[in-house]
Amino acid sequence: MPLTLLTPRWIALHVTMVAAVVIFLALGWWQLGVYRDSAARQDLRDLAPVELADLAAPGRDLGAAAERAVTATGTYTSAASLVVPARVHEGVLGSYSVGVLHTSAGHVPVLRGWLDGAADPGGVLPSGQVSVTGHMVPPETNRDATDPDADLPAGQIGFIAPEQVADATGIDLNDLFYGYLVLGSEEPRPEFAPERLELSAVEPIRHVSPLQNLSYWAVWRVF
Repeated sequence: MPLTLLTPRWIALHVTMVAAVVIFLALGWWQLGVYRDSAARQDLRDLAPVELADLAAPGRDLGAAAERAVTATGTYTSAASLVVPARVHEGVLGSYSVGVLHTSAGHVPVLRGWLDGAADPGGVLPSGQVSVTGHMVPPETNRDATDPDADLPAGQIGFIAPEQVADATGIDLNDLFYGYLVLGSEEPRPEFAPERLELSAVEPIRHVSPLQNLSYWAVWRVF
């Protein structure tokens, strides 16, 4: 072995190269892990709908119901929806329309859709028994509100969370499911229906495509 390879300069270069390889491998595995996690979450969302009461109960974390497609049957507790103001959808300012469905298992906040700024912000909810299908997601936080400290009028909430719904409706907090259902379909079909929101728009798995993470993994492997 040439003695020059044992000089401090060459030793430092070798250590640097080994460290670089280890870092590139670690970054590659990280991106692959992100891709696998995104794919697993999408597979979970694609499962067939099940009864909400079979997966979750009021006043508790969603647990197995989180991001699952579920069904629930009941009646809306009010003729008018709750309004979540100042929400942007596809670059347009409007509001969310939220109904509270009273089921035999408890009360389910239902994000029925989005209304543009020119639409009637109240919205009439269907009367009588309805069956809804959609995905359950965790509650929003005050960071999702446009103005968390705003003094909102009756019938409006800053963000979709059990505490907000309970304060606006008088429903016992322990009787509310911890989260809300992003409505996919509703039977019978109502006369009034706000624009449906895709689950990926409300609760994106990631803000970039999972395939982008897979391509990053390949790039780090090449490096």
